[in-house]
Amino acid sequence: AEERWAPPPPLSPAGEEYARRLGEWVPANIFVQQGIMRKCRLWTSSLQRTILTARHIPHPIFPLSGFGEQPYYPPSSQPNGAPEAPHGDIGPNSASSTISGSSLAPGLAAAASNRFPDSAAPSPRRSQWLPPPEPFWEQMSPRVYRNLDEIFAGEYEGKTYAEIKQFAPSEASLRAMDKIGYRYPRGESYFDILARLDPLVHELESYHEPLLLVSHQAVLRLMYAYLMGKPRSSAPKIEIPLHTVIRITYDGWNPPHEERFVLGPPALGYTTDGTITKDAQHNLCDGKDKCT
Repeated sequence: AEERWAPPPPLSPAGEEYARRLGEWVPANIFVQQGIMRKCRLWTSSLQRTILTARHIPHPIFPLSGFGEQPYYPPSSQPNGAPEAPHGDIGPNSASSTISGSSLAPGLAAAASNRFPDSAAPSPRRSQWLPPPEPFWEQMSPRVYRNLDEIFAGEYEGKTYAEIKQFAPSEASLRAMDKIGYRYPRGESYFDILARLDPLVHELESYHEPLLLVSHQAVLRLMYAYLMGKPRSSAPKIEIPLHTVIRITYDGWNPPHEERFVLGPPALGYTTDGTITKDAQHNLCDGKDKCT
């Protein structure tokens, strides 16, 4: 009981390095597409592993006028004479700053200072002639959903497959016969994950902005199968590589296009491209070191 209710462990050194690399990869590969700034979203589960993995992802604040029209030039590649695109403080803590802080884009900060020069609320008479502040957008504003949590293994939470086979061989046999329908004692099955993912998929379908999803093996398998048009019966066997970003692009007309970016570093039991080795696969629980 003490082990079950113990706080989750921090990220491994390899996980910390991947989180740092992910935070550096996101701005150049998701914020900017074909030289144009795009509004972006971020979802994580409520478990500590995904929240810590996403903590290095920056979420600067931009004025809405800076999206879709003006080209974005990263500070290191700004050409001579090119107009400087509005961008805020690209830092993981920028969203916690106030409206007068450095996290705001220059144009938006200037508008805010002009509207409230003395940090006092405007009187009704002043507000009649002052223009309203320009609306803004917080990039990658993190949204945490319990629906994205890993499959719950019930009585076997925290155990490896080797331990389950040793203490409950009948349960291991049942799961091997029907991996998608098998429900852990007092736990969940893949069908239960499908049920809690349904409202999120409806919300996802309404988005036009890129969405970065940081979640767990079982959840990512089902989401990948849905987005790529694969049968759900094949979802439990889909391999999600570790420390890898899978980008799926769909324009509504052509088949989904998949790209993979191996950020590394390689972890114990995984190859350099993020796939699991055969020796380690037998001890994993839905692609995890333990059933947690």
